[in-house]
Amino acid sequence: MTPASPAAKRTIDFRNHHHLLLEWYASHRRDLPWRRTRSPYRILISEIMLQQTQVARVTLYYRDWLRLFPSFRALAAASKRDVLQAWSGLGYNSRALRLQSLARIVADQQRGRLPADTILLQQLPGIGKYTAHALGCFAFGLSLPVVDVNARRILTRLFSKVTAADEMLDEKCAWEIAASILPRDAAYDWNQALMDLGAGTCTAVNPVCDACPFTDRCSSSHLPVLRLRSVRTPRKEPSFHGVPRRIVRGNILKILHAQSREVAELRSSLSVRLRRHELLAVLSAMQRDGLIEVRKLRGRILVSIASS
Repeated sequence: MTPASPAAKRTIDFRNHHHLLLEWYASHRRDLPWRRTRSPYRILISEIMLQQTQVARVTLYYRDWLRLFPSFRALAAASKRDVLQAWSGLGYNSRALRLQSLARIVADQQRGRLPADTILLQQLPGIGKYTAHALGCFAFGLSLPVVDVNARRILTRLFSKVTAADEMLDEKCAWEIAASILPRDAAYDWNQALMDLGAGTCTAVNPVCDACPFTDRCSSSHLPVLRLRSVRTPRKEPSFHGVPRRIVRGNILKILHAQSREVAELRSSLSVRLRRHELLAVLSAMQRDGLIEVRKLRGRILVSIASS
């Protein structure tokens, strides 16, 4: 029999330390509204909103969304205009349309209910492995690992001596380790605890190692490199005159929520000055994404929020 590698041995031994994180979580857990429900719909809404958006902002939008669209059927029946209006301010508006597409599939083909199977979940619009596992664990009570960026950072530091604060295990390895140390009878609390630990203690830079329940068992605890932010070339984001394209798109939608606009009027209302051909290119892409409608009317180009 081939002996286990040191890393594999450490993950196996770590199962004896579940109580450290679970006891920490009992007194440090964040009180978040989506943790007070096991509704698959409500948990899905929170997970989609939380993609690339801070928890504090999502908390502001979550309750209002559920008041407007309390179920898959309610969301499926809504107009695109109402959906985009409710989403305005959360960013990445295409997420809202994918969410509505999913709601229409669930309402029409699955009697308004999400499947509990993670493979079937990933066949729905906007649901990848992370979201499928989050739904499986948090909504359906399945014993599954849930690896977000916080959990991945913690696992990296626990089981390897990092050489930079932003060092991360590759995704496949992180999922494998997460599965190997998952406490089968406490998966919900364990996964939520990893997220909370990463959000406030084992942070990307300057983690508070003295406050971490794993400080004596962590390979990277108190390393000086954890206090240094890595210098990286920023990822180039499509932009116009220094303003990211996604911000321009959000600005356009915000203006159109009030009323339809002719292109020249829309252009003059934007916070960034676009040339006419630049604006038309953005509008064309937004129309392809289903966010807006563009039509010609008596020689003018009229732009409005997508209606259906």
